[in-house]
Amino acid sequence: MKKIYFLCLILAAYFLTGCATQKPMYYWGDYSTSLYDYKKSPNADTLAKHKHALYQIIEESKSRGLRVPPGVYCEYGYILMREGDGKEAIRFLELEEQTYPESRFFVQKLTSQINKDME
Repeated sequence: MKKIYFLCLILAAYFLTGCATQKPMYYWGDYSTSLYDYKKSPNADTLAKHKHALYQIIEESKSRGLRVPPGVYCEYGYILMREGDGKEAIRFLELEEQTYPESRFFVQKLTSQINKDME
């Protein structure tokens, strides 16, 4: 009976420590808070704060050696597009497509719209 108890204790410790040391895939930073604040009261100030939070996520992800979370490049590029900076918007949309190839269809639609608007 003691052997079974001891074995269960060892297995539980092994599984619990295995989960605790896993490296995160993404760095989300202050994304949830800034997006909530922007959606709650959409104005130039909250948009600027959200844009800054997105940029911080991109930079911090690079410095930590993590992938930028899905959609962050695209959202940042979309904000740039709305501000009239089409070339920079396309650059971030292309980064989204390179990082997440499954976003290609959506990104190409946005890119073609930006190109039309820049003509």
